[in-house]
Amino acid sequence: MKKMILAKDNKTDYRIVVSKSCSKSENHVANDLRYYLGFISNANFGFVTDQTEQTDKEILLGESEHLNKLGLGIDYSGLGNEGFIIKTYRDFLIITGGKLRGTMYGAYTFLEKYLGCNWLSSKVSKSPRSKEIAIDQIDDTEVPSLEYRDVYYTDAFDADWAARKKLNGSFSKLDDKRGGKVSYFPFVHSFDMLIPGELYDRHPEYFPLIDGKRANGYVQRCLSNPEVLRLAKERVLKWIQEHPEARIISISQNDTGNWCQCHECKALDDSEGSPSASIIHFVNEIAEEVHKNYPEKLIDTLAYQYSRKPPRSLKPRENVIIRLCTIECCFSHSLEGCDSEQNRKFKEDIEAWSRIAPKLYVWDYVTNFANYIMPFPNLYVLKPNIEFFIKHNVKGIFKEGNYSSGGNGEFAELRAYILAKLLWNPDDDVDIIIEEFLDGYYGKASKPIKDYMELMHDKVKRFHIHVSIYSPPTSEYLTKDLLAEADGLLKKAERLAEDEETKTRVKIAHLPIQYVMIERDFIDKDKSKEMHLDFIRTIERTGITNISEGKTIDQYRKELLNTRGQPQGHK
Repeated sequence: MKKMILAKDNKTDYRIVVSKSCSKSENHVANDLRYYLGFISNANFGFVTDQTEQTDKEILLGESEHLNKLGLGIDYSGLGNEGFIIKTYRDFLIITGGKLRGTMYGAYTFLEKYLGCNWLSSKVSKSPRSKEIAIDQIDDTEVPSLEYRDVYYTDAFDADWAARKKLNGSFSKLDDKRGGKVSYFPFVHSFDMLIPGELYDRHPEYFPLIDGKRANGYVQRCLSNPEVLRLAKERVLKWIQEHPEARIISISQNDTGNWCQCHECKALDDSEGSPSASIIHFVNEIAEEVHKNYPEKLIDTLAYQYSRKPPRSLKPRENVIIRLCTIECCFSHSLEGCDSEQNRKFKEDIEAWSRIAPKLYVWDYVTNFANYIMPFPNLYVLKPNIEFFIKHNVKGIFKEGNYSSGGNGEFAELRAYILAKLLWNPDDDVDIIIEEFLDGYYGKASKPIKDYMELMHDKVKRFHIHVSIYSPPTSEYLTKDLLAEADGLLKKAERLAEDEETKTRVKIAHLPIQYVMIERDFIDKDKSKEMHLDFIRTIERTGITNISEGKTIDQYRKELLNTRGQPQGHK
Protein backbone atom coordinates (compact mmCIF):
# COMPACT_ATOMS: atom_id res chain seq x y z
CA MET A 1 0.00 0.00 0.00
CA LYS A 2 1.26 3.47 -0.82
CA LYS A 3 2.47 5.75 1.93
CA MET A 4 0.26 8.49 3.29
CA ILE A 5 2.00 11.84 2.72
CA LEU A 6 1.01 14.20 5.52
CA ALA A 7 3.41 16.95 4.45
CA LYS A 8 6.01 17.57 1.75
CA ASP A 9 8.19 20.52 0.75
CA ASN A 10 6.82 22.79 3.49
CA LYS A 11 3.19 22.17 2.46
CA THR A 12 0.32 19.97 3.57
CA ASP A 13 -3.15 19.10 2.32
CA TYR A 14 -4.15 17.93 5.80
CA ARG A 15 -5.88 19.59 8.68
CA ILE A 16 -6.61 18.44 12.23
CA VAL A 17 -10.29 17.92 13.05
CA VAL A 18 -11.77 17.67 16.54
CA SER A 19 -15.36 17.50 17.73
CA LYS A 20 -17.06 20.74 18.63
CA SER A 21 -17.64 19.10 22.04
CA CYS A 22 -14.12 17.68 22.38
CA SER A 23 -12.65 17.27 25.85
CA LYS A 24 -10.11 19.70 27.29
CA SER A 25 -7.31 17.20 26.80
CA GLU A 26 -8.30 16.58 23.16
CA ASN A 27 -8.27 20.31 22.47
CA HIS A 28 -4.90 20.69 24.21
CA VAL A 29 -3.24 17.84 22.34
CA ALA A 30 -4.65 19.04 19.02
CA ASN A 31 -2.61 22.21 19.47
CA ASP A 32 0.45 20.18 20.49
CA LEU A 33 0.05 17.86 17.51
CA ARG A 34 -0.27 20.83 15.19
CA TYR A 35 2.90 22.36 16.64
CA TYR A 36 5.02 19.23 16.29
CA LEU A 37 3.80 18.40 12.80
CA GLY A 38 4.65 21.96 11.81
CA PHE A 39 8.03 21.80 13.53
CA ILE A 40 8.98 18.58 11.72
CA SER A 41 7.81 19.60 8.26
CA ASN A 42 7.65 23.40 8.35
CA ALA A 43 4.11 23.06 7.00
CA ASN A 44 1.06 24.82 8.40
CA PHE A 45 -1.57 22.31 9.51
CA GLY A 46 -5.07 23.71 9.89
CA PHE A 47 -7.13 23.06 13.00
CA VAL A 48 -10.94 22.98 12.77
CA THR A 49 -13.98 21.43 14.44
CA ASP A 50 -16.33 18.89 12.92
CA GLN A 51 -18.84 21.66 12.18
CA THR A 52 -16.89 22.39 9.00
CA GLU A 53 -17.47 20.47 5.78
CA GLN A 54 -15.46 17.27 5.51
CA THR A 55 -12.55 17.03 3.09
CA ASP A 56 -10.75 14.00 1.63
CA LYS A 57 -7.58 14.39 3.74
CA GLU A 58 -7.93 14.89 7.48
CA ILE A 59 -6.30 13.98 10.75
CA LEU A 60 -9.31 12.97 12.85
CA LEU A 61 -8.51 13.51 16.50
CA GLY A 62 -11.04 12.00 18.89
CA GLU A 63 -14.60 10.93 18.25
CA SER A 64 -16.33 13.38 15.91
CA GLU A 65 -19.02 13.71 13.24
CA HIS A 66 -16.34 13.48 10.55
CA LEU A 67 -15.10 10.19 12.02
CA ASN A 68 -18.62 8.81 12.38
CA LYS A 69 -19.34 9.55 8.68
CA LEU A 70 -16.62 7.08 7.71
CA GLY A 71 -18.73 4.26 9.16
CA LEU A 72 -15.83 2.40 10.72
CA GLY A 73 -17.84 1.35 13.77
CA ILE A 74 -15.02 1.99 16.21
CA ASP A 75 -15.68 0.21 19.50
CA TYR A 76 -14.80 2.48 22.42
CA SER A 77 -16.13 0.13 25.09
CA GLY A 78 -12.80 -1.59 25.70
CA LEU A 79 -10.67 1.56 25.61
CA GLY A 80 -11.78 3.06 28.92
CA ASN A 81 -10.50 6.51 29.85
CA GLU A 82 -6.96 5.93 28.60
CA GLY A 83 -6.92 3.45 25.73
CA PHE A 84 -6.61 4.62 22.13
CA ILE A 85 -6.61 3.63 18.47
CA ILE A 86 -4.25 4.96 15.79
CA LYS A 87 -5.48 3.95 12.36
CA THR A 88 -5.10 4.92 8.73
CA TYR A 89 -8.14 4.65 6.46
CA ARG A 90 -8.09 5.83 2.85
CA ASP A 91 -6.47 9.29 3.18
CA PHE A 92 -7.49 9.76 6.80
CA LEU A 93 -5.28 9.46 9.86
CA ILE A 94 -7.45 8.56 12.84
CA ILE A 95 -6.29 9.03 16.44
CA THR A 96 -9.10 8.42 18.90
CA GLY A 97 -9.72 6.98 22.33
CA GLY A 98 -11.06 7.71 25.78
CA LYS A 99 -12.00 11.37 26.01
CA LEU A 100 -10.37 11.87 29.41
CA ARG A 101 -6.81 10.93 28.38
CA GLY A 102 -7.00 8.29 25.64
CA THR A 103 -7.02 10.50 22.56
CA MET A 104 -4.27 12.64 24.09
CA TYR A 105 -2.12 9.58 24.75
CA GLY A 106 -2.77 8.39 21.20
CA ALA A 107 -1.55 11.66 19.71
CA TYR A 108 1.66 11.65 21.75
CA THR A 109 2.22 7.99 20.92
CA PHE A 110 1.82 8.77 17.22
CA LEU A 111 4.42 11.54 17.46
CA GLU A 112 6.86 9.33 19.34
CA LYS A 113 6.32 5.93 17.75
CA TYR A 114 5.76 6.90 14.13
CA LEU A 115 7.44 10.31 13.71
CA GLY A 116 10.45 10.04 16.04
CA CYS A 117 9.65 12.73 18.61
CA ASN A 118 10.80 11.94 22.12
CA TRP A 119 10.66 13.66 25.49
CA LEU A 120 13.63 12.30 27.42
CA SER A 121 13.16 14.54 30.43
CA SER A 122 11.23 17.68 31.26
CA LYS A 123 14.10 19.73 29.79
CA VAL A 124 15.49 17.50 27.03
CA SER A 125 13.48 16.49 24.00
CA LYS A 126 14.26 15.35 20.46
CA SER A 127 12.18 16.10 17.37
CA PRO A 128 13.27 15.41 13.81
CA ARG A 129 13.22 17.82 10.86
CA SER A 130 12.15 16.48 7.49
CA LYS A 131 11.05 17.68 4.08
CA GLU A 132 8.43 14.96 4.11
CA ILE A 133 6.16 13.30 6.66
CA ALA A 134 5.19 9.96 5.16
CA ILE A 135 3.59 7.12 7.10
CA ASP A 136 2.78 3.52 6.27
CA GLN A 137 -0.53 1.86 7.01
CA ILE A 138 -1.23 1.86 10.76
CA ASP A 139 -3.69 -0.16 12.82
CA ASP A 140 -2.60 0.25 16.44
CA THR A 141 -4.66 -0.20 19.61
CA GLU A 142 -3.21 0.30 23.08
CA VAL A 143 -4.88 -0.07 26.47
CA PRO A 144 -2.75 0.14 29.64
CA SER A 145 -2.47 -2.83 31.99
CA LEU A 146 -2.26 -0.46 34.96
CA GLU A 147 -4.95 2.06 35.90
CA TYR A 148 -2.59 4.07 38.15
CA ARG A 149 0.98 4.90 37.06
CA ASP A 150 2.93 7.20 39.36
CA VAL A 151 6.66 8.00 39.08
CA TYR A 152 7.73 9.94 42.17
CA TYR A 153 10.77 11.70 40.74
CA THR A 154 11.05 15.49 40.70
CA ASP A 155 11.47 15.62 36.95
CA ALA A 156 8.37 13.48 36.42
CA PHE A 157 6.19 16.05 38.19
CA ASP A 158 6.33 18.27 35.09
CA ALA A 159 2.84 18.38 33.60
CA ASP A 160 3.80 18.22 29.92
CA TRP A 161 6.35 15.45 30.40
CA ALA A 162 3.95 13.38 32.51
CA ALA A 163 1.16 13.71 29.94
CA ARG A 164 3.47 12.88 27.02
CA LYS A 165 4.86 9.81 28.83
CA LYS A 166 1.34 8.68 29.80
CA LEU A 167 1.64 9.01 33.58
CA ASN A 168 -1.44 9.78 35.66
CA GLY A 169 0.00 9.90 39.19
CA SER A 170 -1.15 12.06 42.05
CA PHE A 171 2.06 14.10 42.28
CA SER A 172 2.41 15.06 38.62
CA LYS A 173 1.21 18.61 37.97
CA LEU A 174 -1.45 17.40 35.57
CA ASP A 175 -4.36 19.79 35.11
CA ASP A 176 -7.70 19.33 33.35
CA LYS A 177 -6.34 20.28 29.94
CA ARG A 178 -3.81 17.45 30.25
CA GLY A 179 -6.46 14.96 31.27
CA GLY A 180 -6.15 15.29 35.04
CA LYS A 181 -4.83 12.48 37.20
CA VAL A 182 -5.68 9.84 39.78
CA SER A 183 -6.12 12.05 42.85
CA TYR A 184 -5.65 10.99 46.46
CA PHE A 185 -6.53 12.72 49.69
CA PRO A 186 -4.62 12.43 51.94
CA PHE A 187 -1.88 10.62 50.12
CA VAL A 188 -0.61 8.30 52.86
CA HIS A 189 0.11 7.89 56.62
CA SER A 190 -3.12 9.62 57.54
CA PHE A 191 -3.89 8.49 61.12
CA ASP A 192 -2.73 11.79 62.65
CA MET A 193 -5.14 13.67 60.37
CA LEU A 194 -7.90 11.17 61.02
CA ILE A 195 -7.68 11.22 64.83
CA PRO A 196 -5.55 14.27 65.78
CA GLY A 197 -2.91 13.89 68.48
CA GLU A 198 -4.34 16.76 70.55
CA LEU A 199 -7.24 14.47 71.52
CA TYR A 200 -4.88 12.44 73.70
CA ASP A 201 -5.23 14.60 76.82
CA ARG A 202 -9.01 14.17 76.87
CA HIS A 203 -9.24 10.72 75.30
CA PRO A 204 -6.13 8.62 75.79
CA GLU A 205 -8.29 5.57 75.04
CA TYR A 206 -8.28 6.62 71.36
CA PHE A 207 -4.56 5.85 71.23
CA PRO A 208 -2.67 2.55 71.24
CA LEU A 209 -2.11 0.53 74.38
CA ILE A 210 1.59 -0.36 74.41
CA ASP A 211 3.28 -2.07 77.35
CA GLY A 212 0.19 -1.49 79.47
CA LYS A 213 0.00 2.27 78.83
CA ARG A 214 -1.83 4.42 76.30
CA ALA A 215 0.92 5.93 74.16
CA ASN A 216 0.93 9.34 72.52
CA GLY A 217 3.25 11.02 70.02
CA TYR A 218 3.74 9.53 66.57
CA VAL A 219 1.84 6.29 67.08
CA GLN A 220 -1.04 4.35 65.55
CA ARG A 221 -4.60 4.46 66.94
CA CYS A 222 -6.79 2.05 68.89
CA LEU A 223 -8.77 0.72 65.96
CA SER A 224 -11.22 -1.33 68.03
CA ASN A 225 -12.49 1.73 69.93
CA PRO A 226 -16.05 2.51 68.67
CA GLU A 227 -15.57 6.25 69.21
CA VAL A 228 -12.41 6.21 67.08
CA LEU A 229 -14.43 4.53 64.33
CA ARG A 230 -17.28 7.04 64.66
CA LEU A 231 -14.93 10.03 64.50
CA ALA A 232 -13.03 8.49 61.59
CA LYS A 233 -16.23 8.02 59.59
CA GLU A 234 -17.19 11.65 60.18
CA ARG A 235 -13.73 12.88 59.20
CA VAL A 236 -13.57 10.81 56.00
CA LEU A 237 -17.01 12.01 54.85
CA LYS A 238 -15.86 15.57 55.49
CA TRP A 239 -12.67 14.96 53.47
CA ILE A 240 -14.76 13.74 50.54
CA GLN A 241 -16.92 16.87 50.66
CA GLU A 242 -13.86 19.14 50.91
CA HIS A 243 -11.90 17.32 48.19
CA PRO A 244 -14.35 16.27 45.48
CA GLU A 245 -11.45 15.85 43.05
CA ALA A 246 -10.06 12.93 45.09
CA ARG A 247 -11.24 9.56 43.85
CA ILE A 248 -9.18 7.75 46.50
CA ILE A 249 -9.21 8.45 50.23
CA SER A 250 -6.22 7.14 52.18
CA ILE A 251 -6.90 5.66 55.60
CA SER A 252 -3.43 4.38 56.32
CA GLN A 253 -1.17 3.71 59.27
CA ASN A 254 1.45 6.20 60.36
CA ASP A 255 5.04 5.60 59.26
CA THR A 256 5.99 3.81 62.46
CA GLY A 257 5.32 0.65 64.45
CA ASN A 258 3.63 1.42 67.76
CA TRP A 259 0.34 -0.35 67.03
CA CYS A 260 -2.31 -1.09 69.63
CA GLN A 261 -2.02 -4.11 71.91
CA CYS A 262 -5.29 -3.67 73.80
CA HIS A 263 -7.35 -6.82 74.36
CA GLU A 264 -9.76 -6.21 71.47
CA CYS A 265 -7.15 -5.19 68.88
CA LYS A 266 -4.75 -7.95 69.88
CA ALA A 267 -7.43 -10.63 69.94
CA LEU A 268 -8.42 -9.89 66.35
CA ASP A 269 -4.81 -9.62 65.15
CA ASP A 270 -3.84 -12.86 66.88
CA SER A 271 -6.82 -14.77 65.54
CA GLU A 272 -6.04 -13.58 61.99
CA GLY A 273 -2.29 -14.05 62.28
CA SER A 274 -1.30 -10.46 61.46
CA PRO A 275 -1.69 -6.87 62.76
CA SER A 276 -3.18 -6.09 59.35
CA ALA A 277 -6.44 -7.60 60.63
CA SER A 278 -7.39 -4.71 62.91
CA ILE A 279 -6.54 -2.25 60.11
CA ILE A 280 -8.64 -4.08 57.50
CA HIS A 281 -11.59 -4.42 59.89
CA PHE A 282 -11.42 -0.68 60.69
CA VAL A 283 -11.03 0.35 57.04
CA ASN A 284 -13.86 -1.96 55.94
CA GLU A 285 -16.26 -0.30 58.38
CA ILE A 286 -15.42 3.14 57.01
CA ALA A 287 -15.54 1.92 53.41
CA GLU A 288 -19.04 0.56 53.99
CA GLU A 289 -20.21 3.95 55.26
CA VAL A 290 -18.58 5.78 52.33
CA HIS A 291 -20.17 3.45 49.77
CA LYS A 292 -23.68 4.43 50.90
CA ASN A 293 -23.30 8.01 49.64
CA TYR A 294 -20.22 7.89 47.42
CA PRO A 295 -20.16 4.55 45.57
CA GLU A 296 -17.57 5.86 43.12
CA LYS A 297 -14.98 6.59 45.84
CA LEU A 298 -12.29 4.14 46.87
CA ILE A 299 -10.59 3.73 50.25
CA ASP A 300 -6.85 3.02 50.22
CA THR A 301 -4.80 1.50 53.03
CA LEU A 302 -1.23 0.28 53.34
CA ALA A 303 0.14 -3.22 53.77
CA TYR A 304 3.43 -1.90 55.10
CA GLN A 305 6.10 -3.24 57.42
CA TYR A 306 4.24 -4.65 60.46
CA SER A 307 0.95 -4.90 58.50
CA ARG A 308 2.37 -6.36 55.29
CA LYS A 309 1.21 -9.91 55.94
CA PRO A 310 -2.50 -10.32 55.09
CA PRO A 311 -5.07 -11.67 57.56
CA ARG A 312 -6.04 -15.34 57.35
CA SER A 313 -9.74 -14.94 56.59
CA LEU A 314 -10.69 -11.26 56.77
CA LYS A 315 -11.05 -9.74 53.30
CA PRO A 316 -11.08 -6.10 52.18
CA ARG A 317 -14.39 -4.72 50.90
CA GLU A 318 -14.89 -4.22 47.18
CA ASN A 319 -14.20 -0.47 47.44
CA VAL A 320 -10.91 -0.92 49.36
CA ILE A 321 -7.46 -0.70 47.75
CA ILE A 322 -4.60 -2.55 49.42
CA ARG A 323 -1.31 -0.75 48.74
CA LEU A 324 1.47 -3.28 49.33
CA CYS A 325 4.96 -1.92 50.04
CA THR A 326 8.33 -3.43 49.08
CA ILE A 327 10.51 -1.45 51.49
CA GLU A 328 12.36 -4.42 53.04
CA CYS A 329 13.29 -6.07 49.73
CA CYS A 330 16.54 -6.56 47.83
CA PHE A 331 16.59 -4.31 44.77
CA SER A 332 19.65 -5.48 42.89
CA HIS A 333 17.83 -8.65 41.87
CA SER A 334 14.28 -9.12 40.66
CA LEU A 335 11.69 -9.91 43.29
CA GLU A 336 10.87 -13.21 41.64
CA GLY A 337 14.45 -14.22 40.86
CA CYS A 338 16.11 -13.33 44.18
CA ASP A 339 16.85 -15.94 46.84
CA SER A 340 17.07 -13.46 49.73
CA GLU A 341 14.85 -14.01 52.76
CA GLN A 342 13.36 -10.53 52.28
CA ASN A 343 12.21 -11.23 48.74
CA ARG A 344 10.98 -14.72 49.55
CA LYS A 345 8.70 -13.36 52.26
CA PHE A 346 7.48 -10.56 50.04
CA LYS A 347 6.54 -13.08 47.35
CA GLU A 348 4.49 -15.00 49.91
CA ASP A 349 2.68 -11.82 50.95
CA ILE A 350 1.86 -10.57 47.45
CA GLU A 351 0.58 -14.01 46.48
CA ALA A 352 -1.68 -14.04 49.54
CA TRP A 353 -2.95 -10.48 49.00
CA SER A 354 -3.60 -11.13 45.30
CA ARG A 355 -6.05 -13.87 46.31
CA ILE A 356 -8.16 -11.66 48.60
CA ALA A 357 -7.71 -8.00 47.60
CA PRO A 358 -10.39 -6.74 45.19
CA LYS A 359 -7.96 -4.04 44.08
CA LEU A 360 -4.22 -4.32 44.72
CA TYR A 361 -1.73 -1.48 44.29
CA VAL A 362 2.01 -1.50 45.00
CA TRP A 363 4.31 1.10 46.54
CA ASP A 364 7.74 0.29 45.16
CA TYR A 365 11.14 1.88 45.86
CA VAL A 366 13.62 2.66 43.09
CA THR A 367 16.49 4.66 44.59
CA ASN A 368 18.81 4.67 47.60
CA PHE A 369 17.09 6.95 50.12
CA ALA A 370 20.08 7.07 52.45
CA ASN A 371 22.35 8.11 49.56
CA TYR A 372 20.55 9.67 46.58
CA ILE A 373 23.95 10.31 45.02
CA MET A 374 25.35 6.78 45.03
CA PRO A 375 25.38 4.00 42.40
CA PHE A 376 22.18 1.98 42.77
CA PRO A 377 22.31 -0.94 40.31
CA ASN A 378 18.61 -1.72 39.88
CA LEU A 379 17.92 -0.64 36.29
CA TYR A 380 17.53 -4.18 35.00
CA VAL A 381 15.10 -5.29 37.70
CA LEU A 382 12.57 -2.54 36.95
CA LYS A 383 10.94 -4.43 34.07
CA PRO A 384 10.75 -7.92 35.67
CA ASN A 385 9.40 -6.41 38.89
CA ILE A 386 6.61 -4.56 37.06
CA GLU A 387 5.79 -7.77 35.18
CA PHE A 388 5.80 -9.64 38.50
CA PHE A 389 3.35 -7.15 40.04
CA ILE A 390 0.98 -7.34 37.09
CA LYS A 391 1.10 -11.15 37.15
CA HIS A 392 -0.19 -10.90 40.73
CA ASN A 393 -3.20 -8.75 39.79
CA VAL A 394 -1.69 -5.39 40.69
CA LYS A 395 -3.62 -2.54 39.04
CA GLY A 396 -1.67 0.49 40.22
CA ILE A 397 2.00 1.18 40.92
CA PHE A 398 3.67 4.06 42.76
CA LYS A 399 7.44 4.23 42.15
CA GLU A 400 9.15 6.25 44.87
CA GLY A 401 12.40 7.81 43.74
CA ASN A 402 14.31 11.02 44.50
CA TYR A 403 11.51 13.54 44.98
CA SER A 404 13.67 16.28 46.54
CA SER A 405 13.09 19.78 45.18
CA GLY A 406 16.44 19.84 43.37
CA GLY A 407 15.94 16.43 41.76
CA ASN A 408 18.76 14.69 39.92
CA GLY A 409 20.64 12.16 42.03
CA GLU A 410 21.90 8.93 40.47
CA PHE A 411 20.43 8.43 36.95
CA ALA A 412 17.19 10.11 38.08
CA GLU A 413 15.99 11.17 34.62
CA LEU A 414 16.89 7.80 33.14
CA ARG A 415 14.92 5.92 35.80
CA ALA A 416 11.89 8.18 35.40
CA TYR A 417 12.02 7.60 31.63
CA ILE A 418 12.33 3.81 31.93
CA LEU A 419 9.57 3.62 34.52
CA ALA A 420 7.13 5.77 32.55
CA LYS A 421 7.61 3.61 29.46
CA LEU A 422 7.28 0.31 31.32
CA LEU A 423 4.30 1.32 33.45
CA TRP A 424 2.41 2.01 30.23
CA ASN A 425 3.70 -1.04 28.36
CA PRO A 426 5.52 -3.66 30.46
CA ASP A 427 6.29 -5.60 27.27
CA ASP A 428 8.63 -2.88 25.99
CA ASP A 429 12.27 -3.89 25.53
CA VAL A 430 14.19 -2.27 28.39
CA ASP A 431 17.50 -2.45 26.49
CA ILE A 432 16.01 -0.39 23.66
CA ILE A 433 14.50 2.05 26.17
CA ILE A 434 17.87 2.55 27.88
CA GLU A 435 19.73 2.90 24.60
CA GLU A 436 17.35 5.48 23.16
CA PHE A 437 17.61 7.54 26.34
CA LEU A 438 21.41 7.36 26.60
CA ASP A 439 21.88 8.21 22.91
CA GLY A 440 19.48 11.12 23.07
CA TYR A 441 20.59 12.47 26.44
CA TYR A 442 24.37 12.03 26.24
CA GLY A 443 25.06 11.96 22.49
CA LYS A 444 28.60 10.82 21.68
CA ALA A 445 29.28 10.39 25.39
CA SER A 446 26.65 7.64 25.67
CA LYS A 447 28.98 4.67 25.05
CA PRO A 448 31.23 5.12 28.14
CA ILE A 449 28.13 6.01 30.18
CA LYS A 450 26.56 2.71 29.11
CA ASP A 451 29.84 0.87 29.89
CA TYR A 452 29.86 2.42 33.36
CA MET A 453 26.24 1.43 33.93
CA GLU A 454 26.93 -2.16 32.83
CA LEU A 455 30.03 -2.30 35.04
CA MET A 456 27.96 -1.58 38.15
CA HIS A 457 25.16 -3.96 37.29
CA ASP A 458 27.53 -6.75 36.31
CA LYS A 459 29.26 -6.51 39.69
CA VAL A 460 26.13 -7.21 41.77
CA LYS A 461 24.98 -9.86 39.33
CA ARG A 462 28.24 -11.83 39.13
CA PHE A 463 28.89 -11.74 42.86
CA HIS A 464 25.22 -12.07 43.84
CA ILE A 465 25.27 -8.99 46.06
CA HIS A 466 21.99 -7.89 47.66
CA VAL A 467 21.34 -4.15 47.74
CA SER A 468 18.74 -2.35 49.86
CA ILE A 469 17.36 1.18 49.63
CA TYR A 470 19.57 2.13 52.58
CA SER A 471 22.86 0.52 51.49
CA PRO A 472 25.89 2.61 52.58
CA PRO A 473 28.86 3.82 50.46
CA THR A 474 30.85 1.04 52.14
CA SER A 475 28.75 -1.61 50.36
CA GLU A 476 30.77 -4.58 49.14
CA TYR A 477 30.14 -3.97 45.44
CA LEU A 478 31.77 -0.52 45.60
CA THR A 479 35.39 -1.68 45.63
CA LYS A 480 38.34 0.64 45.03
CA ASP A 481 39.22 -1.03 41.73
CA LEU A 482 35.64 -0.83 40.45
CA LEU A 483 35.37 2.84 41.37
CA ALA A 484 38.68 3.62 39.65
CA GLU A 485 37.45 1.92 36.46
CA ALA A 486 34.12 3.74 36.65
CA ASP A 487 35.89 7.05 37.24
CA GLY A 488 37.96 6.50 34.10
CA LEU A 489 34.87 5.75 31.99
CA LEU A 490 33.07 8.87 33.19
CA LYS A 491 36.11 11.07 32.56
CA LYS A 492 36.18 9.66 29.05
CA ALA A 493 32.47 10.51 28.69
CA GLU A 494 33.18 14.10 29.76
CA ARG A 495 35.83 14.40 27.06
CA LEU A 496 33.39 13.09 24.43
CA ALA A 497 30.56 15.45 25.38
CA GLU A 498 29.74 17.63 22.39
CA ASP A 499 28.65 20.79 24.22
CA GLU A 500 28.54 22.31 27.68
CA GLU A 501 24.96 21.24 28.32
CA THR A 502 25.79 17.60 27.60
CA LYS A 503 28.99 17.85 29.60
CA THR A 504 26.96 19.00 32.60
CA ARG A 505 24.69 15.96 32.24
CA VAL A 506 27.77 13.72 32.20
CA LYS A 507 29.19 15.47 35.27
CA ILE A 508 25.90 14.76 37.08
CA ALA A 509 26.29 11.10 36.11
CA HIS A 510 29.85 11.27 37.52
CA LEU A 511 28.74 12.57 40.93
CA PRO A 512 27.86 9.13 42.39
CA ILE A 513 31.38 7.82 41.83
CA GLN A 514 32.95 10.98 43.23
CA TYR A 515 30.63 10.78 46.23
CA VAL A 516 31.63 7.22 47.11
CA MET A 517 35.32 7.96 46.57
CA ILE A 518 35.03 10.94 48.93
CA GLU A 519 33.09 8.91 51.51
CA ARG A 520 35.54 5.99 51.32
CA ASP A 521 38.60 8.27 51.16
CA PHE A 522 39.68 6.58 47.93
CA ILE A 523 41.37 9.72 46.59
CA ASP A 524 45.04 10.52 46.23
CA LYS A 525 45.83 13.33 48.66
CA ASP A 526 47.15 15.58 45.93
CA LYS A 527 43.84 15.22 44.05
CA SER A 528 41.36 15.31 46.93
CA LYS A 529 40.94 19.08 47.03
CA GLU A 530 40.31 19.19 43.29
CA MET A 531 37.69 16.40 43.45
CA HIS A 532 35.90 17.92 46.45
CA LEU A 533 35.67 21.26 44.70
CA ASP A 534 34.51 19.70 41.45
CA PHE A 535 31.88 17.69 43.33
CA ILE A 536 30.49 20.70 45.21
CA ARG A 537 30.61 23.04 42.19
CA THR A 538 28.70 20.57 40.01
CA ILE A 539 26.05 20.21 42.68
CA GLU A 540 25.71 23.97 43.11
CA ARG A 541 25.56 24.60 39.37
CA THR A 542 22.86 22.00 38.80
CA GLY A 543 20.66 22.95 41.75
CA ILE A 544 20.74 19.59 43.53
CA THR A 545 19.29 20.09 47.03
CA ASN A 546 19.63 16.73 48.77
CA ILE A 547 22.37 14.18 49.30
CA SER A 548 19.77 11.83 50.80
CA GLU A 549 16.11 11.85 51.80
CA GLY A 550 16.98 13.32 55.18
CA LYS A 551 20.08 15.42 54.48
CA THR A 552 20.46 18.55 52.39
CA ILE A 553 23.50 19.42 50.32
CA ASP A 554 24.14 22.39 52.64
CA GLN A 555 24.33 20.03 55.61
CA TYR A 556 26.64 17.70 53.72
CA ARG A 557 28.90 20.56 52.61
CA LYS A 558 29.31 21.64 56.24
CA GLU A 559 30.15 18.08 57.26
CA LEU A 560 32.72 17.92 54.49
CA LEU A 561 34.31 21.15 55.68
CA ASN A 562 34.25 20.29 59.39
CA THR A 563 35.49 16.71 59.15
CA ARG A 564 37.95 17.03 56.28
CA GLY A 565 38.81 20.69 56.12
CA GLN A 566 37.89 21.04 52.47
CA PRO A 567 36.64 24.23 50.82
CA GLN A 568 32.88 24.74 50.58
CA GLY A 569 32.85 25.78 46.95
CA HIS A 570 31.52 29.05 45.58
CA LYS A 571 27.99 30.36 45.34
